[in-house]
Amino acid sequence: MTGIAVGVVALLVAISTTFYFSIMSLLLWKLTMDGPEARKALGKPLMPAFFQNLGIPIAILGFSFRSTEMVVLAGLMIATAILLNSERTISLHPTIEVPMLGLALTALASIGLFYALF
Repeated sequence: MTGIAVGVVALLVAISTTFYFSIMSLLLWKLTMDGPEARKALGKPLMPAFFQNLGIPIAILGFSFRSTEMVVLAGLMIATAILLNSERTISLHPTIEVPMLGLALTALASIGLFYALF
């Protein structure tokens, strides 16, 4: 029974972190493929979304490996994203962001449930 639980939790964590890191790579690709003028204009408004979407999978990995340092780093990245928020912030479309947050919440809940039961 434990093997099945480990497999399900590992699958949820892998899917969640892969989804977040793929979104991060798309954001970085967009930033690097634009011209210098667009890169300068998009750089600061894109930073909060970058820090938030990089902090969440680091938090998931930190909780799954029980690494306090990774969790603290993720918390600092998310706090930096909140502090950098301004009126000109680029955010992800809700059709992408809501499933990402739901998947991250599911992964964190499954990690917590696994650690509580086993």
